Amino acid sequence: MGTKTQPQQAKENERRIRANDKEFNLQYKYHNNYIKTSKYSVFTFLPFNLLEQFQRLANFYFLCLLVLQLIPAISSLTPVTTAIPLIGVLTLTAVKDAYDDIQRHLSDSQVNNRKSKTLRNGKLVDAKWSEVQVGDVIRLDNNQFVAADILLLTTSEPNGLCFIETAELDGETNLKAKQCLTETIELGDHHDALWNFNGEILCERPNNLLNKFDGTLIWRNQRFALDNEKILLRGCVLRNTQWCYGVVVFAGVDTKLMQNSGKTQFKSTGVDRLLNFIIIGIVLFLVSICALFAVGCAIWEGFIGQHFQVYLPWEHIIPKDYIPTGATVIGLLVFFSYAIVLNTVVPISLYVSVEVIRFIQSFLINWDEEMYYARTNTYAKARTTTLNEELGQIQYIFSDKTGTLTQNIMTFNKCSINGRTYGDVIDLRTGEPIEVTEQQTIFHNSPRNPEEVPTGTATATAASTKQPPLILVHKAEIHAKKSSVMVTAEGETQLANSPSSDRAEMEHSAPLPPPLDSQRNRGRKQVRYSAPSRSQEEDPGGTIPGGLSTPRGLSPSGYDSQRSSSRNSAGGLGVCFKRSGPGLMQRQLSSTSSSDKALQCVDFSANPHHESDFRWYDRTLLDAVRSDEEHSHVFFRLLALCHTVMAETVEGKLEYQAQSPDEAALVAAARNFGFVFRSRTPNSITIEVMGRLEEYELLNILDFNNVRKRMSVILRRGDSVVLYCKGADNVIYDRLHSGQEDLKARTQDHLNKFAGEGLRTLVLAERRLTEQYYKDWRTRQQEAALAMDSREEKLNEIYEEIESDMQLVGVTAIEDKLQDGVPKAIANLQSAGIKIWVLTGDKQETAINIGYSCQLLTDELADVFIVDGNSVEEVEKQLRQFKESIKIYNRFRPGGTEALYNSDSNMDPLSVTMTQTSVFMHESSAPPTPPPPPAISVVTFSAECNDLFGDEKRSLDGGAASIVIDETTGFALVVNGHSLVHCLSPELEIKFLDIASQCKAVICCRVTPLQKALVVELIKRAKNAVTLAIGDGANDVSMIKAAHIGVGISGQEGLQAVLSSDYSIAQFRYLERLLLVHGRWSYYRMCKFLRYFFYKNFAFTLCHCWYSLFCGFSAQTVFDPMFISVYNLFYTSLPVLSLGIFEQDVSDKNSLEYPRLYTPGLKSELFNIREFIYSVLHGAFTSLVLFLIPYGVYKDGVSQHGYILSDHMTLGAVVATILIVDNTAQISLYTSYWTVVNHITIWGSLVWYFVLDYFYNYVIGGPYVGSLTQAIKDLTFWMTMLITVMVLVAPVLAYKYYLLDVHPSLSDKIRQKSLKKFHSRASSDVRRTPSSRRGRRSVRSGYAFAHQEGFGRLITSGKIMHKKPQDFAFPLGLGTKKTQALHNNLASADQTKTNSSGNHMGNNNNTNQRHNQNQNHSSMADISVEGRVHGADAGGSGGTEDMSPRAPCQDLDTINL
Repeated sequence: MGTKTQPQQAKENERRIRANDKEFNLQYKYHNNYIKTSKYSVFTFLPFNLLEQFQRLANFYFLCLLVLQLIPAISSLTPVTTAIPLIGVLTLTAVKDAYDDIQRHLSDSQVNNRKSKTLRNGKLVDAKWSEVQVGDVIRLDNNQFVAADILLLTTSEPNGLCFIETAELDGETNLKAKQCLTETIELGDHHDALWNFNGEILCERPNNLLNKFDGTLIWRNQRFALDNEKILLRGCVLRNTQWCYGVVVFAGVDTKLMQNSGKTQFKSTGVDRLLNFIIIGIVLFLVSICALFAVGCAIWEGFIGQHFQVYLPWEHIIPKDYIPTGATVIGLLVFFSYAIVLNTVVPISLYVSVEVIRFIQSFLINWDEEMYYARTNTYAKARTTTLNEELGQIQYIFSDKTGTLTQNIMTFNKCSINGRTYGDVIDLRTGEPIEVTEQQTIFHNSPRNPEEVPTGTATATAASTKQPPLILVHKAEIHAKKSSVMVTAEGETQLANSPSSDRAEMEHSAPLPPPLDSQRNRGRKQVRYSAPSRSQEEDPGGTIPGGLSTPRGLSPSGYDSQRSSSRNSAGGLGVCFKRSGPGLMQRQLSSTSSSDKALQCVDFSANPHHESDFRWYDRTLLDAVRSDEEHSHVFFRLLALCHTVMAETVEGKLEYQAQSPDEAALVAAARNFGFVFRSRTPNSITIEVMGRLEEYELLNILDFNNVRKRMSVILRRGDSVVLYCKGADNVIYDRLHSGQEDLKARTQDHLNKFAGEGLRTLVLAERRLTEQYYKDWRTRQQEAALAMDSREEKLNEIYEEIESDMQLVGVTAIEDKLQDGVPKAIANLQSAGIKIWVLTGDKQETAINIGYSCQLLTDELADVFIVDGNSVEEVEKQLRQFKESIKIYNRFRPGGTEALYNSDSNMDPLSVTMTQTSVFMHESSAPPTPPPPPAISVVTFSAECNDLFGDEKRSLDGGAASIVIDETTGFALVVNGHSLVHCLSPELEIKFLDIASQCKAVICCRVTPLQKALVVELIKRAKNAVTLAIGDGANDVSMIKAAHIGVGISGQEGLQAVLSSDYSIAQFRYLERLLLVHGRWSYYRMCKFLRYFFYKNFAFTLCHCWYSLFCGFSAQTVFDPMFISVYNLFYTSLPVLSLGIFEQDVSDKNSLEYPRLYTPGLKSELFNIREFIYSVLHGAFTSLVLFLIPYGVYKDGVSQHGYILSDHMTLGAVVATILIVDNTAQISLYTSYWTVVNHITIWGSLVWYFVLDYFYNYVIGGPYVGSLTQAIKDLTFWMTMLITVMVLVAPVLAYKYYLLDVHPSLSDKIRQKSLKKFHSRASSDVRRTPSSRRGRRSVRSGYAFAHQEGFGRLITSGKIMHKKPQDFAFPLGLGTKKTQALHNNLASADQTKTNSSGNHMGNNNNTNQRHNQNQNHSSMADISVEGRVHGADAGGSGGTEDMSPRAPCQDLDTINL
């Protein structure tokens, strides 16, 4: 038994695969590569769909009612009244489900029918993805998706390397290197050898761990260890590699991508769940009423009814021998009869109406032009029709970062060189910095004809000053800039730094006059023209190298007029001006369609290697470079040399292959400014500087990692050795030599400014080394690299030694370009009360930087907590410390400003930042600085809290607001992926949630797709909150499926997220409108619909209850059976449908402008148990009045013509008519937004009632023929109707106006202001604050670098090169005849270099072997442990003068990767 169970256990715990052996693999019944996300097939659709639908309690309830109505003895209504609506609901839902599933089938078919090159019988054939089997050898070409999880066998690169992009898996856009086994490299692309490959793979079972793989390859009687570095996962994209081959290990649902996708869950809204609960309550209520009436009927029949059997005979099934028994049986039958009669309390038409409303609301989302993205021709799309109102109740948003908040585009935005910033452009007419966006427009306006638009640019020369002035329309706020470019009134670009004389003149100028419209200018900063500080290197004459002069003499009045008008340019109208006198500007409005002209960027066309898509708007930097300014040359030379980018020429065009988008942006910037990185070898780097080739000997690369946070290169050119370094600001600043305090202070100010603008910063530094010092350091570095113990620590000490005493060069500021409108959307969503979490696979620094860039994190936050513990104990300790910090903070802000302004406080006052952005605050009335809580980094106070969150005590006509704490203060939480594992454990999840719920924002970085779903599930379970997940890649699918609402963005990462989502949009900014407009409207409409629906049906149905008191509980209906059947279908359906489709309390513009309108949905205030009970009581009161007043009037009544009015049919017709009139009056009061459709349906239904009643009774011949006709001829009917309707409407009107006058809601206030046409900003008590990017200075670090360790070793070892190591023989003799020939022929530089290398291969080999000790150009971390390269023959001069050494082959062959 033991010998049998051991192999069985092995099979259970491991997976055995044999390459190119289909029969062997089939015995294990592995899944194929077929993907199925659909739910039904043609045969299973009907039974499975019906089973799913009848799981809804309402459908099952109506099915039971239908069965009861089929029994004639107990049914007083025809079964058609229930059968037709029930079949309609089931059919409508089935059609919708079928449509959704067909879309899934189509998407599955699209994926499964993709082509993959598969090796079959020694030949490469095109096979569908679904036909790929485990064990197949497949070929991947460059930029192709990986079809399945494969073991890499061979690649086009000599060392078996390939590069992949894993954005679909973890959201990271930087490239990752994978390397196959050295033993399988020899297979190459030889199909015969690959087909004969019969290696057997033993590996782990399918799992969802993206960063882990354990396996063994058995081939040629040898065993080779397999790890994650040799596996390519489905969903990755092959990059920068011509081809590769691999054997399929996991296919289909076994792939790690599908293991992380999660299961499709049935989603229902909170309203649906509440309806299910309410229906249970209503059923219990009906059962109680029916039981009560059954007992009453049995008693009545036993005491009274038995005596009237002649007139009311008992049914044949009723025993007549014993009266009590017969009465009991009658009571039992009446129980079921009343169950049928009273079922209209929850009619099937409720669900028909709900489905119709949701269906049409989905089309309203699809048709919204405001969510149309023209660039990709993409509309928003509601992919489900059952979740619309849930969009109005979202409490948590979980967002991906890459591709969702950002565009996956890095741009070189600004920089600081030697204490001077470049990249800012300022408009002199407004004094505001220009934030260049795609919507940036310059308006040209002619004084004679505004329609004529002359040509011209913002960088016009002095010769073009006669052209009409250019008016720039942009969205930017006022903040100070230093050394910036300004756009003058004539459209010229000039430097903002003015000479001392100009500065003195401007500083002593009169302050700007207040704007004409004082109401609109409240809360705006007053801008004075004071010159910013100038760097020591500036030309005292007031000019810059480019020859541009500083601005003079701007008219304050002209400035102010333009400033105020620029702010008012909205709604598709641009503000243009024409001159009507000296210094006087007259404002005009003109359409933007006739005068658009984009702001021109700097022209780099003089550089033959420039990139056409590179954008830079500061001319001064290019002028500094072209004028050979030393510091700018050092800056860009460092960028062109200190990196791990690879260059190649494709179709005559130089292209870069970067491991990270940051490096690509920096090298591209240097390229465009004339410092072109041309090529590299393992021991050299060639760049082209302003048309001249420069070749550097690459001595070492000190590679980047997350601990060092910097990378350095050591280069030699001629007799000089230099170290170039770039890294995080705090790391580099600690390693600068003394004596740079002024430069460091100015650069730090620039760093703070860049960080405040959300830019990713790197600090650049250099150090000049002597030859002797480098040789000594190199010797010690080799000794540390060969040490057997504490090697890493010793190497780090060596690195620290040489990366010290550096000279500060400058700062780069890269923008990880956000999607348009992201900061504004996030600000508004947070103002609405929604908490936003970012879940990303990116690094911590990158995630934090994007958090600041999109204003999810702000400098006003009291603190940003970072959880990065590696064990449960460390994480628990961090959480405990954070909780204490929150307690201290909350102790000093319990509920207002009283505690903060307590003069008796013994706390030592700390520095408190006071914001000046309030609409109602002035400098002269600033409050005293309150004592902040201790141990908190920043506390901010503001009067703007009321502006954001609505101070209802403030009058609508404005008024002073009390100073309250700004809600932008608080905390943020950043959690690393390895720490999140512990945070999600049962022992810590409560503590984690406690802290996270008190934080304004939460960012989880380095998380796997499954962890994203687990975080969403935790919030759903523990907080019972409505969640929304938004993403654009396959790594977001599990999160999208787990959330209540899944939103997919049709971005650059494919359509996997969209296909799994409930709603799809093209840009993140459209989420704001989807929630605040469509979501809020849908929830508001649905709640109003339900409240009115329950009211009208209880008012209708409970009339039978009151009538039962007068009919012996016999289940006799007070209305005509036909009226009962069509009441919800014909008489009241269309008005309430119009209410649910078109109703709105405020416009879409106001919904976006006042995010607090969204709050009622968060708290489920519009429809809940309390509102339902109110509707029921209102309906019960209406039914009582409806029945009793007509009953009292018509009982024993006689008309003036002598007709008896006290008959059952007349009473029923009168009550029914008054009921319809009351419904019309009530829904008229309910309706806030009247459309043509509302008028037609409301008043048309009233007319339709009389028409249909006449048609039914007189044409078809109904039993109530003549009843209503005779009743309306008498004045009694009209007076009865008038009194009844007034009694019913008067309380509603009184209560409505009481709420409006005493307790108005926010929407009531907004409607009142709209009616009064009162648009003053001072009265906007709940308007959102401006949420565009603010130019502020930040005390935090803006460092972020999406780089990974290891590429330096790949470069210096030669493994990343397209040639094999032994093929490298590159001349490094600078200034020799060989290299001079390269200078003379730039076009053939690469070819000449290759020929020169070949000529010196044989001659230089011995020289390099003799002197490999001093000429070892590999990375310092790559020294071989065996030491077979570094022998005792170290020494010598390193080669002759006319011979350039090359990299020693031994080093390159033996270096460990």
